[in-house]
Amino acid sequence: MTKVLALNGSFRKNGNTEILLKQALMGAESEGAQVEILRLTDYKIGPCRGCGLCLFRENVCQVKDDDVSFIFSKVNECDGVILGSPCYFLELTAVIKQLIDRCWILGHRIVKIKKPATVIVPYATRGWIPYISVQSNLLLNLMGLTKINEAAICTQGISEVVLDQEAMDLAYHMGKEIALAIREKDLTYKGEEGVCPSCHDWLVRILKDRKTVECPTCGVRGKLSMAGGKIRVKFEEKAWADNRFRPEVIYSHYTYHISPSKDYFLRTKEERKIKSQKYREYLPG
Repeated sequence: MTKVLALNGSFRKNGNTEILLKQALMGAESEGAQVEILRLTDYKIGPCRGCGLCLFRENVCQVKDDDVSFIFSKVNECDGVILGSPCYFLELTAVIKQLIDRCWILGHRIVKIKKPATVIVPYATRGWIPYISVQSNLLLNLMGLTKINEAAICTQGISEVVLDQEAMDLAYHMGKEIALAIREKDLTYKGEEGVCPSCHDWLVRILKDRKTVECPTCGVRGKLSMAGGKIRVKFEEKAWADNRFRPEVIYSHYTYHISPSKDYFLRTKEERKIKSQKYREYLPG
């Protein structure tokens, strides 16, 4: 049976995020899916220690006393994911960012079978959501998921979204949509397309040459222009070969940038120990 998992990045029980996620799961269930929801704040997600051990030993992490392995196992077991989080101060919640950091352990693997995912973000104030797609795209890509839709829903008060029938209908539709995408193996993007045709975000970064722009998430570059009084961004076809989340790029990044650093790290161990001694003695914590 098709399994759809909802990941809830909100601390509040039965708040707007949880209501929208459950409404979406009801939609998925109507298409025959088996559904489950995890409230991420119910689980312990420790900070990444930055040791780099997971980069050189598969599935090895020094953080042993938390629930991250369990969360990743639930993602691996399901066929599709619905990610939900409120927007706090322009971006998603801290638990989402904490989980992104812990994706180091997944960062160099090659995902052969892509799973669909969709994103639902309730927010309170219009114009205060510029980074929500950056973080959701990061998390989904690092977990080997393909975003097929996303929705930002303006709803301010606690549990207020139940009064917005249009938003509730949208969430239900997005749940049905992901169940159908799993069944039909259809990973095409079904939401409103942004300026980047890969991650569908509207965010671009202007590079120092003042001629080139870049999607900060995907790393692909293009050129700005004006047409009919509107700003246009054109990404060259060859630029898509550099999309940092393509399996070939991930493999190349690990093979030629990360893996060789192990030898240098081991070779300089004693020198680093000697030169860093004064910093261990200065203001010891």
